[in-house]
Amino acid sequence: MAPRLQLLLPLLLSACVPEAEVKNTPTHVPDTDTAEGTDTPEGLSTAVVSTISEDYAVGALATVGLSDWHITDEIVDLTGDTVLRTSGDRVFALHRFTYDTVRIYQPGDWSAPEVEVALADGANPHDVEMCGGLAFITQYGRNDIAVIDPDTGILVGAVDLSSLADSDGIPEVSTMVQGAPGTLYVGAHNFDRNADWVSAGGGVAEIDCESQAVTHTWSFETADVYIDPEDTDHLYVYATGDGLYRLDTTTREPAFLVSEDDLGAAVVGLAASAGQAVVTTTDDAYAYGVGCIALDTGAFDPIEAVDNYLISIDANSAGEAWVSARSHWSNPAAPNGLLVYDIPTCSARTTTGPLSTVLAPFSVAFY
Repeated sequence: MAPRLQLLLPLLLSACVPEAEVKNTPTHVPDTDTAEGTDTPEGLSTAVVSTISEDYAVGALATVGLSDWHITDEIVDLTGDTVLRTSGDRVFALHRFTYDTVRIYQPGDWSAPEVEVALADGANPHDVEMCGGLAFITQYGRNDIAVIDPDTGILVGAVDLSSLADSDGIPEVSTMVQGAPGTLYVGAHNFDRNADWVSAGGGVAEIDCESQAVTHTWSFETADVYIDPEDTDHLYVYATGDGLYRLDTTTREPAFLVSEDDLGAAVVGLAASAGQAVVTTTDDAYAYGVGCIALDTGAFDPIEAVDNYLISIDANSAGEAWVSARSHWSNPAAPNGLLVYDIPTCSARTTTGPLSTVLAPFSVAFY
């Protein structure tokens, strides 16, 4: 089965977006035939979206109301490789390849970041989690996790990940999730930079936030980590070329759930809720699809094939999976936009087409 598509972005030339104009697009009312109502949990109201141009040169920020799917577009300029994350009471904008900066916002206030952090050259920040009052930031281009004070942006520590690295010294750590309070898990891709970026294995590390130290490691193939927020006793590890594992975080024992051969594709993203996950997949021909995996048995149910390139997937506490979809080389006319799925019922909510943003959606977070 095809390995997970790892997007290595070309070197981007520095560019600026024209002065952003706020556009209030017509409301796209959520479909209610496949999900109960449009209510959102207390304290959760908005999806915040980074969007990018087709050539990855420029980006912008948009928001979507969760109750009515009303889009406010082009609010503020972003780079062409910006991942958004919410953790604690903050929104983090991770400006990745060649930019190496992190901006921290109060949700809803996009006039200026509260804090902007410049990381080391080549850091390439990929993910962030608040733990013990500090922000832990994975760095794809380094062998450590940066630990910063989110109030000041000052670097206050680092987690040494050299135990995960291959011969080039860099483990290419990307995804990170929080398990039990005070514990983080990270997945390492492990590509050999000295041998044309071929896979050199992979792994997962458990991190204690207080000591800022690795407390356990597991060997997998190129690995990404996910968690069901309602079940922090289990970690889900997708090992490229292999399949999905369910790792008991108490006993530290992994159990194999489902193989790529059984799926007929490789998983490129997973969003979990209440014991089930919506996954995005790609096959040998780079055709993309969306389906569901039962996280106790590994049973797989496809939802639909998609003519888009599915660039990311993110879950919210309403049990929804939001997928960022953009035009694909096999179908340049495919519309860019956000696809929304109800995780418990394994069904599409955007049944009349994607929620359209001016630029293609890239990353989604919720507050």
